[in-house]
Order: sequence, then C-alpha cells, then structure tokens
Amino acid sequence: METQLVFQNEYRWDLKKIESVLIPYVFDDPSLIITVTPKSKLFRNYQTCGRLDEVLIDYPDKLVASNQVVVLQKNFQYLFSGQGRFQLVFYPYQFLGKTQISVRRIL
Repeated sequence: METQLVFQNEYRWDLKKIESVLIPYVFDDPSLIITVTPKSKLFRNYQTCGRLDEVLIDYPDKLVASNQVVVLQKNFQYLFSGQGRFQLVFYPYQFLGKTQISVRRIL
C-alpha cells in the first residue's frame, strides 16, 4: 500500500497543558492513516491516547461529523464520513508528554 505524508508535527504537552490541537490541514480523503508516537517509553502499557474529531469546514459553527478514539503507536487507518472538506481536532489524554503526530493519505 502506497501512502503520502501530508502532516507531521511534534508537540510538548508536558510543558503546557492544552485541551485540543487543530491539525492545520484540510482533508478531503475519507481514509487516513494516523500515527501518534510518544517520545517516552513510559507509555508501553497504554493502548489509546486521545480522541480525534472530524470537523466539517463547509458548514457553519464547525460541525463535528464524527469522533474516534486514537490508537497509540500504530499505523491505524481511520475512516471518516467523506462528506466534503474537513479538518481534524485531536484531544490528547493528560499523560502524554513529548509526542509526534503524523497523518498519511493512501494513494
């Protein structure tokens, strides 16, 4: 399966507690591979790391079309509604520290 990296960033949630992170990329593909990787080995026993909301941007008031639980440290394929253009909002769990998020689309 061939993929293309469309977004990658590293966050330091151990320095500043935040409620959510808007992934600043507009998607139109309903199938994405999302990987969340903490940089510490303390999280080996955890399987999930937060919630991911699909926010449709062509509707007023940022309509949330779906939300999904994010699996930790795996290339997991997420299926979204595909009803137009959308952005992703990630709500991390409080235990995450230095963490890398990457989003790939399937070609």
